[in-house]
Amino acid sequence: MQSGAQRPRDPGGLTGGRWSFRSAGRWFARLLASYQCWMLGGVGCTWGIPGAIGAKFANPDKTVIGFTGDGGSMYTIQALWTAAWHNLDVKFVICNNGSYRLLQVNIEAYWKERQCAAHDYPLCFDLSQPPIHFVGLAEAMGVKGARIEKPEQIGAALDKALSHRGPFLLDVVLEGIVRPEMIGMRCGQ
Repeated sequence: MQSGAQRPRDPGGLTGGRWSFRSAGRWFARLLASYQCWMLGGVGCTWGIPGAIGAKFANPDKTVIGFTGDGGSMYTIQALWTAAWHNLDVKFVICNNGSYRLLQVNIEAYWKERQCAAHDYPLCFDLSQPPIHFVGLAEAMGVKGARIEKPEQIGAALDKALSHRGPFLLDVVLEGIVRPEMIGMRCGQ
């Protein structure tokens, strides 16, 4: 995971929810070790994109990177347009596991508390079909982007994002617990 880009001398911050950092943050941790981290627990699954925009407005001279999950990003994805409209030099990382992972974790805890037998997650937690092309969504709103499918691609993609003037989105594909073959196959999903 080597990266040739010069890291900012006065690094800014990372925004996002707890699960986003657990998912992809570990991949980026060594590259971004000196960054300040602004994270919300509980309600934090949806604030990565707008939180990064707000952090950038508050810290215009610092590099700001917002982390969010693919599910949480769908609540606020339109904020990318705001970043493009203001030409904010802010970066976004979508932790794309094809699911609402936070909801899976929460329902597992609920089932355990209620002593329910383990079973499949509700299909509405699965975002794998049709696949969401986050780079395409970003570009449609005026934000450049790159897709990362392997850990060894992170360094080069991060270099590209950090050297780009303006907003930039990284779509980081992660392993998820999904059942795309079931989507659209039965009622009551």
